[in-house]
Amino acid sequence: MKKNILFVVDEREMGGVSVVLNDLVHKLDSNKYSIDILVLHNKGNMLNDLPDHINMFYGTSYFEAIDYTIKEVLKMKNLSLLMKKVHVVFDLKTGFIKKSIQRERKKIIHKDYDCEIAFKDGFTALFVGYGNCVNKIHWLHCSYKTFNPNAKYEDLFKKVLPLFNHIIGVSDNVVKEFNEIYHLENITETIPVVIDVERIKRLSQKPSIFNINENMLNIVVIGRCHPVKGYDRLFDVIKRLKKDNILSNVHFTVFGDGPLFEHLKSRLINESLDDVISMKGAVLNPYAELKNYSLLLLPSYSEAFGTVISEAFILDIPVLATETSASLMSVKKGINGEICENSDEELYRSLKNLIQHPDVIDRWKNNLKDFNYDNFKLLKRIEAVLDEGETI
Repeated sequence: MKKNILFVVDEREMGGVSVVLNDLVHKLDSNKYSIDILVLHNKGNMLNDLPDHINMFYGTSYFEAIDYTIKEVLKMKNLSLLMKKVHVVFDLKTGFIKKSIQRERKKIIHKDYDCEIAFKDGFTALFVGYGNCVNKIHWLHCSYKTFNPNAKYEDLFKKVLPLFNHIIGVSDNVVKEFNEIYHLENITETIPVVIDVERIKRLSQKPSIFNINENMLNIVVIGRCHPVKGYDRLFDVIKRLKKDNILSNVHFTVFGDGPLFEHLKSRLINESLDDVISMKGAVLNPYAELKNYSLLLLPSYSEAFGTVISEAFILDIPVLATETSASLMSVKKGINGEICENSDEELYRSLKNLIQHPDVIDRWKNNLKDFNYDNFKLLKRIEAVLDEGETI
């Protein structure tokens, strides 16, 4: 008999969590698991190519503001959304959130699940934690030292998180930083993300939407335009490189949308960077574009796992990344890419060096021909956790 599994996320905007969830549900055994995905707030356009056997459904209006900050809601000048945000914040601060979630769960969930998974850091842990499923799992994707999504309501999360049977981090560093705050070593473990290699290769063979000048050094940046991704400082670095007069044969392309998208587009025009940087927004099939580039660049302040690094390696694209949990876990310095100190100055120096010595990139690319991403052990452990129903 199939086990009923529920994954819970807060939205489906472009980002690593949506990509990781999409790959994971593609790889889980459909003969063994009946999988549903609950999106608390139906915002975004990811999770559109799920397997046919997976059911996706959505939360009530109560959850429409959970993934916005108060500042974002005020900027929208949407009174209805503001009232919903105030309601949720009031519940979080007073402790009424437990009753509110349990009330809304009754409206949304109409069957029993063998396992419920809070697949995104933050609010989804409260939604699952306050439920009555016998096997509760929380998946961690954040570097908690750099960005703790629970920080505003720390006392609340310290009560809820011990209610989980398993807490899984996507890297050792994620688990380490999480436990420095919550001290739940008895129920935490590391399981790197599952990546659907065959799907990535298949999608990469689709025609590209955008053309590139193959005579140039084409550098690509992929991800949400969010402050943690370091795009503003990257633009500062590119501005310096342009002043150095070394970008005549170099072009940067950014794929992704997000809260800083319009701000960054304005910078392109106002600072005369539009001849060396292109911003393409979100694309449904980034792999068809990624395959065409010489180098993937990650200027992030923080990355927990950095799925896009492994995706690039699968397509033989080397990586230059700032030092984060993700790059330290995935990039082999001088073999398949380079890691630079996580500072503006070192990002500038590393990029300048690569632009002046592009032959290094070809050597890295050649080394990636033997790259292999093995999902077998990861899936075996994940299935064991889904099937257990008791603490580790």
